[in-house]
Amino acid sequence: MLLRRPFPLKWHLALLVVGMLLPVVLFTGIVLHRLAQSERAMAERRLMRSVRDLASLLDREMSGTIRTLSALAESERLDRGDLPAFYAEASRVLKTQPSWNGVILLSPDGQQLVNTGHPWGTKLPGANEPASLKRVVETGRPLVGDLVPGGLRRMLAFPVRVPVVRGGAVQYVLTAVMTPKALESLVAQQTSPNEEWTRTVVDGRGVVVARSRAPERFVGQSGTPSFLRLIREAPEALHPETTLDGKPVYLAFRRADLSGWTAVIGVPRDVVEGPARRSLLVVAGIGLALLTLSGLGASLFSRRLSRSLRSAALAADTLALGRRPEPRPSSVAELARLSEALERSAELLIWKGRQLNEQLARTEAARAEAETASRGKDHFMAMLGHELRNPLAPIRNGVYLLRELLPPDEKVERVRTMIERQLAHLTRLVDDLLDASRIERGKVVLQTQPLDLRLVVREAAGDFEGQLDRAGLAFHLTVPETPVRIEGDRTRLAQCLGNLLHNALKFTPAGGRVLLSLSVDGGLARIEIEDNGAGIDPALLPTLFQPFAQGPQPLDRSQGGLGLGLALVKGLVELHGGTVSVASAGTGLGTRIAILLPLAQPQAEEEPVLSAPLRLLPEVLPPGLGQGLHPDDPP
Repeated sequence: MLLRRPFPLKWHLALLVVGMLLPVVLFTGIVLHRLAQSERAMAERRLMRSVRDLASLLDREMSGTIRTLSALAESERLDRGDLPAFYAEASRVLKTQPSWNGVILLSPDGQQLVNTGHPWGTKLPGANEPASLKRVVETGRPLVGDLVPGGLRRMLAFPVRVPVVRGGAVQYVLTAVMTPKALESLVAQQTSPNEEWTRTVVDGRGVVVARSRAPERFVGQSGTPSFLRLIREAPEALHPETTLDGKPVYLAFRRADLSGWTAVIGVPRDVVEGPARRSLLVVAGIGLALLTLSGLGASLFSRRLSRSLRSAALAADTLALGRRPEPRPSSVAELARLSEALERSAELLIWKGRQLNEQLARTEAARAEAETASRGKDHFMAMLGHELRNPLAPIRNGVYLLRELLPPDEKVERVRTMIERQLAHLTRLVDDLLDASRIERGKVVLQTQPLDLRLVVREAAGDFEGQLDRAGLAFHLTVPETPVRIEGDRTRLAQCLGNLLHNALKFTPAGGRVLLSLSVDGGLARIEIEDNGAGIDPALLPTLFQPFAQGPQPLDRSQGGLGLGLALVKGLVELHGGTVSVASAGTGLGTRIAILLPLAQPQAEEEPVLSAPLRLLPEVLPPGLGQGLHPDDPP
């Protein structure tokens, strides 16, 4: 809607400048954004490389402890069961391992047998972290336990356990007790101090064991629920997260293969996202400045051009009032040519106006003549239909008398049969012609009544069943078991079905089939007549229901007809409030015609209807004498 409003020229020039500069600015922004994304990807790769190195250092530290414990587990003193001597040996080894806080020897059921943190002979408690002990006994493999408080001072520590296997069974479990301080050197070795914000190691449960920033606050605390979910779902990943102290960061984590612990490196989000954001802001600022300067330049340039355009517009207004314009000269070549064109247009409009008035007068006269001719045509068609029907009844009676009065003779019978056939054809043509005239003049009045549409369909099928059989056509009728109630004119509906069945009979060769079906489709009654006969050219379908519309006919017009049958069907069906449609896949592929009529509203009691169609007895009237009669015809 805004683009339909007129704007000053300066705004159009400004939009032109914007249209030229904006793609350049956008392209520059896209390039910078891609470069920023590339830089971000490089930062992410560096971060993942750092966290993998941290996980490797963690495994190397644990691997050294496990190797030392494994060597101590091979002690001959354990083979002899000399636990006091083993206590002395373990104390000597402990002095060589500054990262150990103590050495403990446990039985498989969790009872401490040796503890270098207590004098020999002291009564010792059970295992402090029994879950890892149970896993070592079950698997027979070394592992690293989780961080738990232990000892009299409830100091945080974690066990590194190695099984002592004798005779193929775990006889003891040797444990080195380590504190988080043993890992402080690992998290302190930052490879990228400008990017890394914090380095953390968490145990198998997600509890912080070591942290490079504020370890006294966070060691021993469990990670956030979202972080715990992440480390359970994948062995490594890079994901935006919020730390325990509420800092928005990108967390890169990697699960160590040996210990099962997780190494984590956190980087502030601004370090990763900042370059792209700053690049886009710079581009946006430069682009806005360029657009502003260009808009000011376009506004200054447009003032001079606007004066010339206003002069041309004033000349056009003068031309619209019917006067000759007097445009001012302009330094813009296009506007100068516009002024000349306006002067020529003024002369041309005056001449065209005179011609238009003359043409309108001729058109009005031609329209009046056409309306008079149309009314005369309608009157002539109505009169012709009535006048042609008058001699048909005597001719039909004469044919009947020829059959009754003359002795049987093969030649006479052949001539009489030909006359009857042509008389029936002529009667049908006259009826169609008269009905088409009535519908066009709005003279058809329906005699509607509640009726069961099944009876109308069966009557039409009964009327044509013999003709279809004699023509060598297979005829199939399908109607529902329950009544199909409508409000309609029984005679006119039968006329519609007769026209359609007659077409199917006429255009379907011997050996073909004709299908007549009645069904209920929602709130509509649906009648379909389908054949596998001549079909219809797709080019003829749009005009098929127009009066006198026909496909190509042979020179002898053996198919006959005036092209009024479908037009009559359409008019009568529409008077009933229904619709009619035709479908054909093409010439030689058959035709399907569908009539849709509105169902009647449900009634409390159904009106009785005749179970069989009424027929004229041949003893009362000659055959065919009642054909073509209509309720509004004169007696």
